[in-house]
Order: sequence, then structure tokens, then C-alpha cells
Amino acid sequence: MFKAIAVHANSLGYRPKRDKTAAPSYSFVHPKIRRHILRFTLNRGKPILKLKYYAAPEYSTFFHEAIRTTIEEYDYRYTGCYGCGKCDETEGYRYRYQDGREYFRCGTELIELTDIASLPLTETLNLLEKQHYFFLSKQ
Repeated sequence: MFKAIAVHANSLGYRPKRDKTAAPSYSFVHPKIRRHILRFTLNRGKPILKLKYYAAPEYSTFFHEAIRTTIEEYDYRYTGCYGCGKCDETEGYRYRYQDGREYFRCGTELIELTDIASLPLTETLNLLEKQHYFFLSKQ
């Protein structure tokens, strides 16, 4: 599965770049766009996939719940716009709880996909493409 994702990202022009971390970690960066779209890493020996997909207008519950998990993992601290000036608070993820609370997660951050065994591969590849073409449209 990781190979299929890496090959697809490579076909879109993204190249793996070794991150400067103790654990093996590779971010896929496009040389012309200069933005990363995904990262493969290890956490306690477990393979982790992190992905950007905020450009997709819709995605499955799997990806929607990954946003919730990421927001809750950091105790709601990294929500809202960071004020970096790279976007107008539209480039990111929104999660609405059933009680009406809504959180925004900045699109400069990658979303960790924790349940790799249940990862919908075809949808993942489609989300990569949508995000890539969004990046291209902003050039």
C-alpha cells in the first residue's frame, strides 16, 4: 500500500526527501510547487502515513474521522488559523461535532491516518491528485 501511494505521488512529480528526525521519515515534496503532500514515518516501530487532502470537497468517514483524531490528539491546541499568511483560512480542515462545536485545522499540517489496515487506497490516491491540482492552481 505504501509503495502504491509513493509511486502515485512520484507520478505527480513529488520526490521523497529524508526528514531530519531520529526515526526514519520521508516527506514528499514537489520541486516546483515547493509544498509537501504526504509523509511516511515510523512511530515506535509502527508505520505512519500523514497526508494533506483539504482541497477535496468531500471525503469518506475514514478521512473525516482522521481529522477529529488529530484535533483531539493535541487537545484542541493546534486549531484555528496560525496567521502565517499562506492562506485566508480556507486552506484547511473543518470538523463539526454533534453538539455543534466546530474546529478548523490549518492545511499546512498533515493529517495522520492511524488505521492503515482500513485505509481506502483508491480514495487516498484520488485525494492526492485533488490536492496536487489544487496546489497547481495556486501557482
